[in-house]
Amino acid sequence: MDFNIDTLGAPLQLDDAHAELRPVYDPQLRTFSVQLWTDGEPGGIHGLTETFRYADEPLMAIDAFLVKRGVRALTGEEAAWLYAGLVHAKGGPDWQMLVMDITSGQMF
Repeated sequence: MDFNIDTLGAPLQLDDAHAELRPVYDPQLRTFSVQLWTDGEPGGIHGLTETFRYADEPLMAIDAFLVKRGVRALTGEEAAWLYAGLVHAKGGPDWQMLVMDITSGQMF
């Protein structure tokens, strides 16, 4: 994956599986989730029945969620991109601090 700060909030494409992961933050519930789309169709929501209050929590079980739906597990780099997408979805100071870490060379 090529690093580009401007694409960190974009959906994560899993080319070999024709799948896309869309990070979501619900400001009213203050929870994170990940939408799975396969071949342009909704394939499930990781976080629909769980309560993920922090951006790293969906990552702990995302692989089991994906494999159950016939999609391969994430690589370490893809998991890092998904985490960044979740933080971007929330925005605010968390996103600003992550951007500062990335641009100073502490991440990626």
